Amino acid sequence: MKQNKDKIVSLGEIMLRLTPPDYTRIEQATSFIANYGGGEANVIVSLSHLGHNCYYITRLPPNQLGDGAIDYLKSHGINTDNIARGSSIMGIYFLESGFGGRPGRVIYNRKHSAFTRITPEEFNLDKIFKDATWFHISGITLALGEKAREMVFACLKYAKKYQVKVSFDFNYRSKLWPIEEAQKIYPLIMPYVNILFASPWDIRTVLKTGKNLTDDDKLMQHAIKKYDLEWIFGKTRKIFSSTENAMTAYVYGPNNLYFSTEEYNFQIFDRIGAGDAFASGVIHGLLTKPKDPKFAAEFGIVNSILKQTIFGDVATFKEEEILEYMSTQGRSEVKR
Repeated sequence: MKQNKDKIVSLGEIMLRLTPPDYTRIEQATSFIANYGGGEANVIVSLSHLGHNCYYITRLPPNQLGDGAIDYLKSHGINTDNIARGSSIMGIYFLESGFGGRPGRVIYNRKHSAFTRITPEEFNLDKIFKDATWFHISGITLALGEKAREMVFACLKYAKKYQVKVSFDFNYRSKLWPIEEAQKIYPLIMPYVNILFASPWDIRTVLKTGKNLTDDDKLMQHAIKKYDLEWIFGKTRKIFSSTENAMTAYVYGPNNLYFSTEEYNFQIFDRIGAGDAFASGVIHGLLTKPKDPKFAAEFGIVNSILKQTIFGDVATFKEEEILEYMSTQGRSEVKR
């Protein structure tokens, strides 16, 4: 049973992930471990495990790979009524897991996937958004071509019509599109956004605003005022090796509000999806305690850390597990 009446909607591509076992390099692999993932899908699945009523909009091929992705979403409690079927190609990405001083690597195979041919006419967007509470998107979807961008803006217009809160994760990926193209699109998104996930680099370089502001605090406050944002959330990461990191989270708000969590040191089993887990944790925190962005930042960073202790793209932790980690700093005894 869902614990929360909020209807959260997300749009994005869900892909097949192929990972060589035992930290093997891709060119050495003779087998791959298959699972499903994708930025916005990871966020919505995590939010479902946190007790929310979650809907996913996507497009998949009408074959067994598409069926498998739908079964995956359903197994995590996601409403899949808004999934179009068409084309024949499923987006795929290959992950080479890093170890020690060797970084992880990703190879995408998604250029002509079913999702890149998505159209607003395939969906009843009015029905989807008229009773929605929250809509989450990321820059990854913006990078997937003109049709994907048209779909994003169509959804945003309905979100605005029904006063649905919008969160946007910058998630700029240089392997998906050149920064010069991204710089033209990102500013067009900002008038629709309430909650932003971004770093000072994102604001200066991708959004191209406040480039002359060398002070990060002033830069983030400038962005909040210019785009009438409620909050900007982000995280910082220190890398000691591919399997040992430290992270903190921060939030900026109106009236020069700033907060940073303490630094958490932790070991990594699988880093992919850490940012998505952070976003889902923050969204849950804001829906749970709307006037406490500090709690949201802390909840988000712990969800992100816990995600990196398990295999796969997505955090599947319940609220009580995250709250326990927050209270014990991850030093709990074995649960017997």
